Amino acid sequence: MIFTQSEPEASLIFKGAEIIRSCGKMDILLIESAVARGAKAIYVVCTDVEGAWKKFAEQFEFVQAAGGLVLNDAGKLLFIYRHEKWDLPKGKVEDNEQIDAGALREVEEECAIGDLEILYPLQSSWHTYIQKGDPMLKCTAWYVMKYNGTATPKPQLEEGITETRWLDVTALNIVKANTYPSVLDVIEDFLATK
Repeated sequence: MIFTQSEPEASLIFKGAEIIRSCGKMDILLIESAVARGAKAIYVVCTDVEGAWKKFAEQFEFVQAAGGLVLNDAGKLLFIYRHEKWDLPKGKVEDNEQIDAGALREVEEECAIGDLEILYPLQSSWHTYIQKGDPMLKCTAWYVMKYNGTATPKPQLEEGITETRWLDVTALNIVKANTYPSVLDVIEDFLATK
């Protein structure tokens, strides 16, 4: 979802995107309807972007998460396979935990590796989901990390992770063919910083 004050340029709208023009209030039913029709992106055009976002976000319970795009000495990237999709290691930040510390902890737990260092932050991603009947809004802070160890990553099976794999940047088509749009955004953000 993209909240904007101006109409998006036609060249920026791709197939499967919808435009919702807000009339001073954020109507979740319009968004749900667009999603049900299979919208791949939703542009919310409104005069008060901050106010529209706030009204949208108030309808959810907020969850802060963090994760990493991890590089090894060979320049390969670490991916996990969970729920039949390629993903990046991430998870919920604990109460009173710094976001970057949560990112390191989650990568360590999900991949059974330590000796990580954060190099720099990437863009955050947002997504919604339903948990036990409650609507959730998750913000995941992403960091580029360097793995300085030599242990082979192992999947955290109890979290539904069935595989960990180092991939060369030239082999990312494997991930891109079967991942989430937010992971694609993180990968593109990383590639733009190289």
